[in-house]
Amino acid sequence: MGLLLPYFPVYLKHLGLNELWVGILVAILAAAKIFSPPLAGLLIERYQLNTRRFLWLTACLSTIAAAALLLNLSLTWMMLSVFLFGLLWASILPLTDGVSLIVAEVSMIHYGRLRVWGSLGFVLASLLGGWYMVGENITHFPWILCALLCVATFAAIGFPNLNDLKHHPSQQQPSKRNPQALKWLLFTGFCMQASHGAYYGFFSLYMLDAGYSGSEIGLFWMLGVLAEIILMWYWSKPIQQVSPVWLLGLCLLLAALRWLGLALTTSMFAIILLQLLHAASFAAFHIAAVAWVRNFAGQSRQTSAQGWYSAIGFGLGSTLGILLCAYIVQHYGYAQAFLTCAGFALLGFSGIWQLQRATRSKT
Repeated sequence: MGLLLPYFPVYLKHLGLNELWVGILVAILAAAKIFSPPLAGLLIERYQLNTRRFLWLTACLSTIAAAALLLNLSLTWMMLSVFLFGLLWASILPLTDGVSLIVAEVSMIHYGRLRVWGSLGFVLASLLGGWYMVGENITHFPWILCALLCVATFAAIGFPNLNDLKHHPSQQQPSKRNPQALKWLLFTGFCMQASHGAYYGFFSLYMLDAGYSGSEIGLFWMLGVLAEIILMWYWSKPIQQVSPVWLLGLCLLLAALRWLGLALTTSMFAIILLQLLHAASFAAFHIAAVAWVRNFAGQSRQTSAQGWYSAIGFGLGSTLGILLCAYIVQHYGYAQAFLTCAGFALLGFSGIWQLQRATRSKT
């Protein structure tokens, strides 16, 4: 992710595509997340699949699919290969999130202290990518992506099997199902991820246009994730226990402030401060949402519920957000795209209002 999110748009731009087509291909990658996580959750729950083997196979096949970027493909074939890669790759994160949450309960450790290692990987990839790949070396992007996916495939060998953990005596049982609250939590996740459309699709290009170097852009990405790491390491446990209404509402407000600030200025000092808000717009929101999806879904629908959270937020929300921002960037510019994203974050408050009604007697 530390390679894909910042530098996939830059690689596509290097291939000669305009901003609209860059946005379409990035959105296709996000669109795969609409289908893949719920399908993976359904297959695992219905057929009681071994999650370790499923993760290993998915990571292996996604490595092969990513290798298609090494070929000189037409635009149509590139769209199909990106979608295939996205289908395989997108099922990995929600599944590992759900299992990691249970592992944290069984082992009596903070979920955030497991999740933080993915953030550290993001920091290394974005920082080294900014130092190495912006310029002529961007042609090496597919090779490095395949190499990182090979590492992920190797790591999947040691992953636990979810079926071995479900009935562990140390596992905390989730609360009684609350489908109404789950529905509005998913809507709120959709709004938050849609608000990241300009950031995930065009932040690197926006900074290049503002005159920043590749190394500086890598540092900006790294700073946001460092703020995320600190929050996950020290405050993940209390975040999971706070009322979702107040915490998610605060995160949406800070996200709106972040996108508004990026629309108004590209000064280095302002960007540094605004990047620190990634701790709220992603880290705190994600930790709380994953924990409360588990609580609202009930015992028998854990994997599929996490899959739907990923599909509606990271899939549908990111796809629509990136596509809309691609159109806006093409016709009106980067600043207007970030203003639109601030509006998406504020739209999430309608879901917070309904979530409060659904949890009033239970939280």
